[in-house]
Amino acid sequence: MASKIKLLEREKRELEVALEEARSLSLARNKLLAANIRELSDIYDVLKTKLQDLRQRDERIKSFEEELMRANKLAALGELAGSIAHEIKNPLISIQGFAGRILKTGDKERIEKYARLIEKEAERLSTVLIKLLEYSRMDTPRKERVGVDGIIDDTVLFMEHHLTRFKNIEVSVEKGKDIPPVMVDKIHVQQALVNIIINAAQSMPNGGTVHIRSGVEGNNAYISVTDSGGGIEPENIAKIFEPFFTTKPKGEGTGLGLSICKRLMKANDGDISVESVPGQGSTFKLLMPLYS
Repeated sequence: MASKIKLLEREKRELEVALEEARSLSLARNKLLAANIRELSDIYDVLKTKLQDLRQRDERIKSFEEELMRANKLAALGELAGSIAHEIKNPLISIQGFAGRILKTGDKERIEKYARLIEKEAERLSTVLIKLLEYSRMDTPRKERVGVDGIIDDTVLFMEHHLTRFKNIEVSVEKGKDIPPVMVDKIHVQQALVNIIINAAQSMPNGGTVHIRSGVEGNNAYISVTDSGGGIEPENIAKIFEPFFTTKPKGEGTGLGLSICKRLMKANDGDISVESVPGQGSTFKLLMPLYS
């Protein structure tokens, strides 16, 4: 009986020791867990602060990008200034001349004739200014059903005098037959097309022909622009639509022109592609969804 009591007491002591060890281990684990939680909380606070900093930097970068895009737009308008000045100068000279004739003549029939001519030239001037204001717009697409041929005609007419500043540059237009209308913002597509035509002309410093073609490819209509310039190196093909990438000498380009073209076409559910062989020229293709 006494031995049995001793055995029970020994087991009791062993259980008490085991329980005390378990309590100590639990306490140690709780302390470790609390320390880990504090550490994770500190890490969370640091990451939260860094995330806020990154968001602020991202907003600043977006703001800088928008400013640079506006600057690029102004630069493109500056390049077209010669053409615009020519388009405005001619009707102004005509209006001034006809107004002078009206003052000098007492012939009613001639006055009416000169007045009609002044009205016609004023309308022409108004059209040029409207096109200039439309070209400077770059906001949310205002999609409408338009014809591809009309986009080409208006763009070529708009750039006709501007292209004369380049040496021996000619424009060849080859339109596809029975192209269905497209659903795009016409001004956005014209902005992209103007940029590509200017790039094509700049790539041929010794002169050449800019070939503009239109057609249908799958569910898209396209306008392609081909030059016979120096072409694009294979390693640069994947980079040319990235913002700020340019192969032009320093100070001669922002590297935003083609990235803006890409953005404009994507905003209209279209796209832009390029094929190029170094030394043999490049072909840029604007893709636009067919109207349905």
